[in-house]
Amino acid sequence: MATANVNGMDMYYEVHGDGPAIVFAHGVGGNHASWYQQVPFFSRYYKVITVDQRGFGRSEDVNGLGRGAFVSDVKELLDQLGIGETCLVAQSMGGSTCMGFTTSYPERVSALVMADTLAGITMPEPLKTQQQQNAEATRDLSQLERVVGKGFPERNPAMAELYLEVASFNKSNENRFNMSGSMPPIQITFDQVKSAAEKVPMLFLVGENDILQPAAIVGAASKMVPNAQLAIVPDAGHSCYWEQPDIFNYQVHRFLSDALLHE
Repeated sequence: MATANVNGMDMYYEVHGDGPAIVFAHGVGGNHASWYQQVPFFSRYYKVITVDQRGFGRSEDVNGLGRGAFVSDVKELLDQLGIGETCLVAQSMGGSTCMGFTTSYPERVSALVMADTLAGITMPEPLKTQQQQNAEATRDLSQLERVVGKGFPERNPAMAELYLEVASFNKSNENRFNMSGSMPPIQITFDQVKSAAEKVPMLFLVGENDILQPAAIVGAASKMVPNAQLAIVPDAGHSCYWEQPDIFNYQVHRFLSDALLHE
């Protein structure tokens, strides 16, 4: 457990294991603790770095830079830790952090996993309109209705409750529409994504029942990204890492192992 002063705030992070670096970036309902089902598995093979992005968990956004500083926060943290190159695993909101970092610093990214997310990317039509329509349709749903599959709370009520308890430590849990800063400060163009994908292996991973970021849209987008892979996680909604951790861990480890082998 540690903090690093980055961009004027104390960023909370944890490091587990040793090996190639891998950074996990959480979504709006998450923080470093969200990855507790991933840390024991991946720390056997990697140096696992979990973070509280500013305004989440133990990282206070003391200077109000908000989401616009997510990318530079990660860069500064990696610089301080002496990590030149890393794998990135993003979920939901974390996608803007990790894709933003990848398009800005592709030479520092070994591989990128985008889980249930196209966040921060300006999509080409008709996907852009489909994204906007879906965002409006899901805007007023409850937290659990949005972030897990429809049957998950009934199948696993304890895990559904734990998700809400982890989210309760975030200030954003009080009002997700009132987070400071834009995400990212400059929208990532799809041409930038395609350009980065020529250098960085990318996996798009999505729950088959994700209503916030539908699998059909993610699948269509992934087909337009050079060399990108797509994995659909069965019986999972927007939080496939939480709902189906064994499948998530297998797919991510398979992809990263192959990407690192062929560097």
